[in-house]
Amino acid sequence: MSAIVLPLRIPDTVTPLGDWLSEVKDKVTLITSGDAEPGYRRRLPHVRAASSYSAGPEVEELLDELCGAGGVRTLVHVTEDDILRCARVRDRHDLPGLRYRQALPWRDKLIMKEAVTAHGVPAPDYLRPASFADAERFARRVGYPVVVKPRLGYASMGVSLVGDADQLRRAAAEWDPDDVLLESFTAGDVLHVDGFMHNGRVLYVQASRYLNNCLSFHDALPLGSVQLDRDGAEHARLARFAERVVGALPQVDFSPFHLEVFRKPGSGDLLFCEIACRLGGAHIMEALTYATGVNPARLWIRHQIGLQNGPQTPMADTGRRYGWLLIPPRRGRLVSVAEPPAVGFIKDFIVKTAAPRDFDGAHGSTDSYLAFVVEGENEHEGEANLRKCIDIAAECSEWESMDV
Repeated sequence: MSAIVLPLRIPDTVTPLGDWLSEVKDKVTLITSGDAEPGYRRRLPHVRAASSYSAGPEVEELLDELCGAGGVRTLVHVTEDDILRCARVRDRHDLPGLRYRQALPWRDKLIMKEAVTAHGVPAPDYLRPASFADAERFARRVGYPVVVKPRLGYASMGVSLVGDADQLRRAAAEWDPDDVLLESFTAGDVLHVDGFMHNGRVLYVQASRYLNNCLSFHDALPLGSVQLDRDGAEHARLARFAERVVGALPQVDFSPFHLEVFRKPGSGDLLFCEIACRLGGAHIMEALTYATGVNPARLWIRHQIGLQNGPQTPMADTGRRYGWLLIPPRRGRLVSVAEPPAVGFIKDFIVKTAAPRDFDGAHGSTDSYLAFVVEGENEHEGEANLRKCIDIAAECSEWESMDV
């Protein structure tokens, strides 16, 4: 029986667990997706694949089976979809680590917003609608457009903007009344703050600014972000905001966090959007690794297993700024992707699918067929290099229209 159980759907090309956990890999049972299984099976002796990883009860049932058999001392969580199910399994089998009562405010956007606003952190108006009439009154009060989102969603899946009462009525006919939240729309920039925390205290932060926003995939526009200069006043302001938010939520053991913040035009006021007790998605991991010399996913996983002391691991800074860009698929056939020109600022060029392949567009903020990680001497050069990659992606990609 394995002493360590680790559910993870990310492929081994991103999280090479065989290398990261070489000291204990014989004691690890990995539960992963069918797509990721072959890569892990070459490096880990105990791998089980779930036919449906992100949906349905299969993964949690496998976790219960393994933990219920006895001998498991550590259950590791990494991605958003595993946080609550791992917490429930820890509760049922009395395992150490993040428990459900601690985890829920970091996942449920209603409980989360109630907690942070109770501590004086500003946020957009929000409502859990009890009925369509309730939702309509809210929309009249705050004005259209209104944001509709699932309380337990991630990667902006299921998030939409409704522009009038008719659209709101159609949305209400489809939403789950137990998993919906309405928010007033906030114009302006969206920023994210990523770092590590421990028992309510922020240990490290890196603030970044999005290029476009997490709903840009609806318009087939790329999503990216660039790290802000760490010696700037805005970085310091966002770091202080992160400390307020983290302090308002349940304390957790050493963990990464991913915070999203609105910056209102004109005044520059900061408003809370949401936060999670895990690493940010897309290629935030790679950008942080280049900036600090420490892979945050590797550090966090090893800390949970007891192979490394997270709070005592120093996070240095290279002095250069990094960013990433996701190119969403459009509706059509991706015929081919060619290698980019040899430019020094591209750190990673990531082709995420074989071609040819047919797409019906993107369905979430991180849906992409191509990605870049870039560097710059400062945030302004980093952003300029990201924008150059939009043109490079178009030059490298061949698409064909498809009959609908």
